[in-house]
Amino acid sequence: MVFGFVTKKALIRWENRPCYLQNFQFYERHSAVIKTTSPEKILPIIADYDIQQDSVIKTLMAVRQLPQKLGRAGSKSIINTFGLHSFTLLKKSATELCYGLRGAFWRADFGLEAVPDLDSYCAALLPGRAKLLLRYQVQPLAPDKHLLCTETFICCSDRATEIKMAAYWLAIRVGSGWIRKRTLQTVKLKLENADPHETAAH
Repeated sequence: MVFGFVTKKALIRWENRPCYLQNFQFYERHSAVIKTTSPEKILPIIADYDIQQDSVIKTLMAVRQLPQKLGRAGSKSIINTFGLHSFTLLKKSATELCYGLRGAFWRADFGLEAVPDLDSYCAALLPGRAKLLLRYQVQPLAPDKHLLCTETFICCSDRATEIKMAAYWLAIRVGSGWIRKRTLQTVKLKLENADPHETAAH
């Protein structure tokens, strides 16, 4: 797999594919080891995290939404701030969170579809559309050490859509990865700094 492009051969051998998105052409993964005696707090922090609190992430998202703002110059239309609230919660457990999104992500306005529930997300894609699944998983490494992993999976409806998505993917992949890494680091620092056991250890 190069630059997050998933081949059909790689997909066949893929382990731990998300049940809500078995086929995909794009993939990104980032992780962080968190030292904490309260692993049950990790995913709730993710679920409640507001990316607008991070000045770097806020700037990156503002740059991404610039074409949309320029396209609506002089218009009274409201530009919605993109974030985790734009996604549909697909799964929530003690060790996993899954969020779904459907649209034409390369468009200035993201081309988002209304996805009120899991059935809507799992419905077949129309031509020119794509699905994105964002998954967070927590895995124990030791009694006081856990791995938090974030993965992004994207499936396109057809070859023409895949080509559009590929160009967009190459343009935003580094910035998107940076956002994921900063999110993980924020969760890591918040838990490790708040954990009396870890604070004493340091």
